[in-house]
Amino acid sequence: MGNLSVTTAAIITFSEKLEDKSTAFYSALAERWPEQAEIFRAFAAEGDKYQTWIVRTYQETISDALEASYSFEGLNLADYEVAAAPPEEATLADAVQAALALEEKACAFYREVAERSESLLATIPMAFKRVARKREKRRKKLAALLTD
Repeated sequence: MGNLSVTTAAIITFSEKLEDKSTAFYSALAERWPEQAEIFRAFAAEGDKYQTWIVRTYQETISDALEASYSFEGLNLADYEVAAAPPEEATLADAVQAALALEEKACAFYREVAERSESLLATIPMAFKRVARKREKRRKKLAALLTD
């Protein structure tokens, strides 16, 4: 796809959309599988919190000068696109597998952005690493659903 140059603002917008889709995904799971609704609703609520952390960090630390002079060269956001809902015909096990795949992509996105933003102010990569760690814990909870 060629040499991509993604601005910090584009990263923030993408992370907002990623969290919105994650929230919608887990809300859909909660509606379809009421016996697991509590955990899925908790995951949906966490998405709002993660989005707030990232946006607040961005707003508090990024200046126009920094935004204009920094880009995430070669980062392809399309590699991290996720679905907003599981397939209609999915069983609970299929949906949890889809959720695990979503979390894997989200963690990979947040880790890559954190790594690529190390040269920025420390608060930027810390916010992305924090979300990646939280989402990794979510993956473990989801994996446990498959073994229960």
